[in-house]
Amino acid sequence: MRKIPLLMLASFMTVSGALAGCSQGPAPSAADSKSQQPAAAAPPSTAAKKNEPVTLRMTYWAGSQLTVDKNNAVIELFQKANPNIKIEAEYYAGDAYNDKINVQAASNSLPDIVRVDYSQIQNYVNKGILRPLDDFIANKTIDMTGVAEVNMKGGIINGKNYGINIGNNALVMFYDPEKLEKAGIKAPGPDYTWDQYEKDLQTAKDKLNIYGDTHLMQSHFEVWLRQHGKSLYNQAQDAIGYDDDKLFTDFMNMQLKWQKAGTISPMGVELEVRGLEDGPFPKGQAAFGGFGYWSNHADIMETQLKKPMGMAMYPGSGDGKGMYMKPSFFHSIAASSKHPEEAAKFIEFFTNNLDAAKSLNAYFGMPYHPKLIAGMQSTFSDTQKRVSQYLQIVEKHSSTIDPPAPVAGAEVSKIFTNIRAEVFYEKITPDKAAEKFRKEANAALAKKK
Repeated sequence: MRKIPLLMLASFMTVSGALAGCSQGPAPSAADSKSQQPAAAAPPSTAAKKNEPVTLRMTYWAGSQLTVDKNNAVIELFQKANPNIKIEAEYYAGDAYNDKINVQAASNSLPDIVRVDYSQIQNYVNKGILRPLDDFIANKTIDMTGVAEVNMKGGIINGKNYGINIGNNALVMFYDPEKLEKAGIKAPGPDYTWDQYEKDLQTAKDKLNIYGDTHLMQSHFEVWLRQHGKSLYNQAQDAIGYDDDKLFTDFMNMQLKWQKAGTISPMGVELEVRGLEDGPFPKGQAAFGGFGYWSNHADIMETQLKKPMGMAMYPGSGDGKGMYMKPSFFHSIAASSKHPEEAAKFIEFFTNNLDAAKSLNAYFGMPYHPKLIAGMQSTFSDTQKRVSQYLQIVEKHSSTIDPPAPVAGAEVSKIFTNIRAEVFYEKITPDKAAEKFRKEANAALAKKK
């Protein structure tokens, strides 16, 4: 997983949200979600059964040459194992990827295998350009035996599976085991509470004269809402998803208390953060690092600090409501494909073949199939082993990921960031901030629905 610097704090949440997909860089942006009439799924091919040559087209998003090289390596392995099937791959970067898919879908020339970002899968299903994969999962052409349900949920739309997750990631609160031990703080486990977290922030300040952590980000707020059975957006995605503003005010008041006690870093310090290697935690100035980090940032943190880091779920996540698994990308089959069975075989190989997994080396997120987790232990770095162990904990304490953010999601994030700053600079009270956020966020959501 390579390092990707951030240019400014204002873009930190957006970029690290994109990095949740995988380590290669930002995911493609949202495209037009206007529904079209679903295309009829092509009948399963029998070509492979006759051992006749079959050529499959594949399309994927690539932001670096390494992505292309990793993909080509798996294709070569697959073609050696299946000499009658040839894969012709094409790739695009940025907005051009979604634009190309929309054009190909409209002209009925979509490649057989489509790599889909989580933000787009609902959109593509609504347009009818993806084929359900349930029959291939049922007959084990795509063998998901033993895979926890939480790893499958993201690809299930309207009760049908349209995408197979190619790798996992999760939000994480890093911590420095050496600092915690020196301060007499017990390492946080699955049952870690917000009350205990607050006590530990104070202990870190008192015993080590360092910050406990930073202010909380939008990612924390979304998990906080999930812990209370709510979400940031309502089901229609035309308004925020919680009715009681006390959820917002409690979240802010909790941090104002820490801010006044000096147990978290000042906003001025956080506004100077310029990259993942920057900030209180990676500089060794804080005991905890919850600054919107994802599990695929572990190598950056450990490289920066030159020692192993601890990884914990956000406080309050022990009941399984708050945390979730984030798919990096999905592999889907075009509804127009004339060779869906062969396409399913490639998806199975990419997802579940040990040689393919070793070649990818968790580049698109950590594998989650039990047999791959076991088979990869000898090739994983120590950091990867720690990430894999952490993700297995998250898997056991997760609920279904929320639907992708709506078109106005980026604007809502900017509104949250701005109002959050007003609260912590004490220019507005949490009560007034809650009202302001509701008004402005609802206006943005209604406008861009």
